[in-house]
Amino acid sequence: MKSCPYCGHAVLKTDCYCPECGHVSRPQISLDKYNLGLIENFKQCLVYKYADFDGRASRSEYWHFLLVYQLLFVAILFTCAFLSYISPLSSVVGVGFGLVILVLLSVIMVIPGVAVSVRRLHDQGRSGGLVFIGFIPVIGTIILLILMALPGESQPNRFGSPTGQVVVTKQMARELGLIDTTPSMGLTAGLFCAIFVLWFLVDKLLMTSAMSVSYTHLTLPTKRIV
Repeated sequence: MKSCPYCGHAVLKTDCYCPECGHVSRPQISLDKYNLGLIENFKQCLVYKYADFDGRASRSEYWHFLLVYQLLFVAILFTCAFLSYISPLSSVVGVGFGLVILVLLSVIMVIPGVAVSVRRLHDQGRSGGLVFIGFIPVIGTIILLILMALPGESQPNRFGSPTGQVVVTKQMARELGLIDTTPSMGLTAGLFCAIFVLWFLVDKLLMTSAMSVSYTHLTLPTKRIV
């Protein structure tokens, strides 16, 4: 039994309306079967499936989550590196604050990241325990990324039915209240390029800042002890 949110009358869990006040409750729609876009896949992983280790996840769901996470991470890191570049000696507070945000972001993303990886392995009919391969430095990460890129089983397996099979039209997106519709390969490729460019700029900015600080220390006058 459950209570009607409007009149408080006891209602069976299987009922979609309250016999007392007539309020109709819309059942929560599962979006697993839909081929969602970038933002919606990230929202599904971070909000609705934050610690969901059951079921399956399509390749687009996993890679969209990883793509947005990497974009957020490198954007914050780029901001810290840029602050350090424009004022190496006076940006300690700003850089320190940015690094704190990076640590918090990484901590928040650990659980949904592991969860979507487990569901991605389930989509291939594999045990979610293989996710621990990723904890092996370098080689384990490469192996796990290869597994994440492999296609899933097209038929239902012991973990459930395949996900991301139904293409979402603009009309369906409006009816379901989705932010974006089907995934865009052009957008995904563009974001991958943006991430690589930002990582390259971060590396250059940090190297320049380090050289600038070293030069400043070398040119500072030293006091002679008489």
